[in-house]
Amino acid sequence: MTLNEHKKELLNAYEEAQKIAFAPFIFQATATAKETGLLDTLGQSDTGLNIEELAQKSGLTLYAVRILTDILLTAKVIKKENQKYSLSLVGQCLIYDRMTEVNFDFTHHVNYKALSHTTEALKTGRPCGLQEFDRSWSTIYPHLKDLPEEVQKAWFAFDHFHSDSADQAAIDLLKNREIRYFLDIGGNTGRFIHKALLNWTKARACLVDLPQQISLMRANTELKAFQDRIDDYPIDWLNDEASLHIDTDIDLIWMSQFLDCFSHSQAVSILKRVHLLSRKYACPIAILEPIVDKQRNAAATLSVASCSLYFSCLANGNSKFFSSDELKSIIDEAGLIIDSVHEPLGVGHSLYLCR
Repeated sequence: MTLNEHKKELLNAYEEAQKIAFAPFIFQATATAKETGLLDTLGQSDTGLNIEELAQKSGLTLYAVRILTDILLTAKVIKKENQKYSLSLVGQCLIYDRMTEVNFDFTHHVNYKALSHTTEALKTGRPCGLQEFDRSWSTIYPHLKDLPEEVQKAWFAFDHFHSDSADQAAIDLLKNREIRYFLDIGGNTGRFIHKALLNWTKARACLVDLPQQISLMRANTELKAFQDRIDDYPIDWLNDEASLHIDTDIDLIWMSQFLDCFSHSQAVSILKRVHLLSRKYACPIAILEPIVDKQRNAAATLSVASCSLYFSCLANGNSKFFSSDELKSIIDEAGLIIDSVHEPLGVGHSLYLCR
């Protein structure tokens, strides 16, 4: 490497390091530009806008607009030509791309304050960021219904966006199987059950989850017409003695973004208990997860890897999104055999069919 090449590489590294150092500033400036309508104002304009026009149309002061445009310009969210500002492609993604929108809102409304507790969370194995909502909570799952409205909206929008397309793709993969009765373990509000019952018109479902989640499912208006085809089984998997006793023949056991809610040892314990039921009815176990090292591109890999801190700081303190080796290890330790892996499904999920 020549001296000039080394200097160029060093300068690039220095620039990337500063992006990390000032990432919270850039994020907050972008969040404010979204909330105040500054980005929308630029997006709706057919031509570039100068500082005065931006202030007038957005309702912000000249001072505020100058602060925001200085930061957003260096962050490449906006661009400038002849003293007029317009959205860059990055800015367009931030306001027009649904995936970027749900990711941004999940960070902003659900995680941002909680992430300040990362060090404590990783040292203690507890979701210390939960204290930003309620100091008495030990995990987030029973309290989704208790989150502030804006936070709850962002949480479900994120969860639904990333699971919806993968759920349908998985259902399409399973279309040649005769599904008369299936379990949805960790099914939350019943979103997968809704899709499945629409496709499997003769099937019945059983939601296996915390009592609080079953209540959310029963209150889900989308499922109003299907309630007589849905059973429920309340369970707390953190209780090592909890097990499933189902007397109906089962054709499929479904787990979507469920095992990532538990530590490695907890996930193995749960799968071992589910394994007993799978063996009794000779039915497959379908595990749908976003896998860190099986994403379509670097942006998706960064997104999935970063989201593991949500589990550390808010969800439970001891789980994460798996790598392919980690999930395979859990499945092996539970005594299951992987029949097939289908990936990527939807935005970036992998479907493991096990027996």
